[in-house]
Amino acid sequence: MALLHQFRMEKRTVTYRSMFLQSDRIVHNQIVVSEFGTLAVPDPCKNIFECFMSKFEMPAITDNTNVNYVQCKGDYYISTETNFMNKVDIETLEKTEKVEWNKFTAVNGATACLHYDPDGTAYNMGNSYGARERIFHFPSFCYNVIWVPPEKVDLGETIHGAQVIRSIASAEKMKPSNNHSFGMTRNYIIFIEQPLKMNLWKITSKIQEKAFSDGLLSGRHCSKPFVTYHQISAFEDQGCVVIDLCCQDNGRSLEVYHLQNLRKAGEGLDQVNMFDSSGTVKIILT
Repeated sequence: MALLHQFRMEKRTVTYRSMFLQSDRIVHNQIVVSEFGTLAVPDPCKNIFECFMSKFEMPAITDNTNVNYVQCKGDYYISTETNFMNKVDIETLEKTEKVEWNKFTAVNGATACLHYDPDGTAYNMGNSYGARERIFHFPSFCYNVIWVPPEKVDLGETIHGAQVIRSIASAEKMKPSNNHSFGMTRNYIIFIEQPLKMNLWKITSKIQEKAFSDGLLSGRHCSKPFVTYHQISAFEDQGCVVIDLCCQDNGRSLEVYHLQNLRKAGEGLDQVNMFDSSGTVKIILT
């Protein structure tokens, strides 16, 4: 569950408060949708037939935005890696409005980590399924750069005016890459299409044997395979783009989450943690 934290520092005193985000996943202080680590409370108003039929319903995309605080047009939002953000009052921590990226621009989802220009213009990366191929009728998967204007035209606005300003086609149409974050410098957006991909035919994740590093630069830059979630920083220096990343390069990072490994403790858990060869890497694009 998304838990909001607030610290106040005033006159050498620090106060703290927290509040669970009142998303659509919570009704009357009860969890009504099962998600990772949480189990829904059965709806007492449903009869036996309705409970049975609910097993065949497609799960809705979560609005339990539990990843990051972001700012758009002077307002604060809680974000996650879906098409939802929740606008909150940072004084009371109350949710005031649910916002959907796909109602303002042509994306199916977006990252939780935005970047900003000095004037408040916000940038995000989203994904979308494009037009179908004429011959084989395969959907094409795209990564999209989203631009959000810095100022409101009307006081009631949220992310109105958001636009896709650049689309990057997936290297493999049916195998999009996991995209948790992206980088931005004064002149460039840096997007990395990594080898942690989802096979849309099988709806399962797996590591491929090749990697692509793609950015909004003149051309495509390739590297040895690695997996990354967080881009620490990106900047320009002497005509080069420098990127600092948290990387894992032995392809075994997902093994930690195998059920037999999650059940381990003590020395067994120490052995599982040896799978993780994470570290920081500096990449220089010339």
